[in-house]
Amino acid sequence: MFFAFALAACPAGQLTQAQAREDIELAISAAEAGLPDLYWRQSAGDWARRKAAARKAAAAAASEEQLFRALSPLLRGIGEGHLSLTRSEGMNCRYRESARLLPLDLLWRDDGAYVTAGYGDAADVPEGTRLLSVNGTGYRAMLAEMMQASAHDGDNRTGVMRDRLGRGYAAVRQWMRGNEPGYRVRLRLPDGKLVTRRLTPVAVSARPAPPKDPAPVATLSWIDADTAYLYVPTFSNRRYRAVGADYRATVQAIFEQLAARGATKLILDLRDNGGGSEPNESILFSYLVEAPMRKYASVRSRPNKLRVTSLSGKVFEQEIYDADELKTVEPAPNGDLLRINAPPEGLMTRWERASPVYTGRLAVLAGGYTFSGGAELASMLHATNRGLFVGEEVGGTHGGNTSGYKWEITLPNSGMEIGIPLLAFRFTWPEPHPNHGAMPDCFVQPSVGEVRVVKDAAYDVAVRALGRAWAAPTRTACQ
Repeated sequence: MFFAFALAACPAGQLTQAQAREDIELAISAAEAGLPDLYWRQSAGDWARRKAAARKAAAAAASEEQLFRALSPLLRGIGEGHLSLTRSEGMNCRYRESARLLPLDLLWRDDGAYVTAGYGDAADVPEGTRLLSVNGTGYRAMLAEMMQASAHDGDNRTGVMRDRLGRGYAAVRQWMRGNEPGYRVRLRLPDGKLVTRRLTPVAVSARPAPPKDPAPVATLSWIDADTAYLYVPTFSNRRYRAVGADYRATVQAIFEQLAARGATKLILDLRDNGGGSEPNESILFSYLVEAPMRKYASVRSRPNKLRVTSLSGKVFEQEIYDADELKTVEPAPNGDLLRINAPPEGLMTRWERASPVYTGRLAVLAGGYTFSGGAELASMLHATNRGLFVGEEVGGTHGGNTSGYKWEITLPNSGMEIGIPLLAFRFTWPEPHPNHGAMPDCFVQPSVGEVRVVKDAAYDVAVRALGRAWAAPTRTACQ
């Protein structure tokens, strides 16, 4: 006997005006109650204008998707890359089942968007073709649209460009616009020829599954007798434990090997490092800079007990610290809580010295996907002039970030979840480019068709730079 089972349909995701208003007001209240410094990366006027625009858009929202289009620009404009907005299960279901997407995968660079793959009737678009516009929308407007639907620190675009590689723009375009009947694209082919095409949308399933994350454990390889390449893809203790490894033991063994071999030149690759567990970035720093130093001017949170109430009376509460952790903070005059500068974490890189410390020349590969703890390490090295930076702007802001503990609230009507980061980490050094990440000495962006290390322009620049005679890292080493 055969039984036919009908697949459960995706929920409709409809909202009343009152439901949309409740969710948008709850999101606003939670951001204002939980973020330690709402105006670190935006002005009060910007926040007021975006709140007014979001409320107006929410008043016309009749679905979860329409509410997302009101809520995402509001939250993303705060400029805190750890502030999360997760689409509901119903939204994800409808996206998988019925979304129709731009049939191009793209690589984003400062000089434009380049095709890396095409699908459906775009399968014949050559790799490396430059996408000039879609339905009259040019490169800068497309990038601005990605910024409205993607987490980012400050005004940093590079992190969004890396985070939205491949299918990323196609996805956020659909999130922000819904399905479109077709696409009129202007293209510049690799031979320089300008063409206009009409492309048909494709289903989400038309693309292959995204690649898996790289293996988490740091690895060391040798370029020549005294030059090594150290790849550190994450600082996550959880990911290390998942493969039966220990971060501290791995790093210790690597630097013992560098010392035993007498390495004098080292490439540190942080381009895939989106952070992980505090204080792993400082542990690695301590093997590269001998003397511990104060890195944070302050680590601040709001008062320990947070509470907001929705328009229908639902209460949402959060305690930031447990009883033991409260011993590590003290109240500021305004009632906020400040971390005291005492072990085990405090405001220092580390309280004890590592051994052995690598003191040879260093080149650091970093870019838009270098974020959170990865960006903190990059900023520490940059601020101490330790290493020649090769690549592009670091994805996390150079002056610090708001991260750490997170207040997760599921909006009661749309089912979207917001995550409010609760600790503001401010570095002791100035931010030469406000609201931006550490900048490279040798500017090298990824290109279409690159393969890491094997065919990698930034890696090649770093190898050549270490082969030249220089004492302090400067742009002259890039030539």
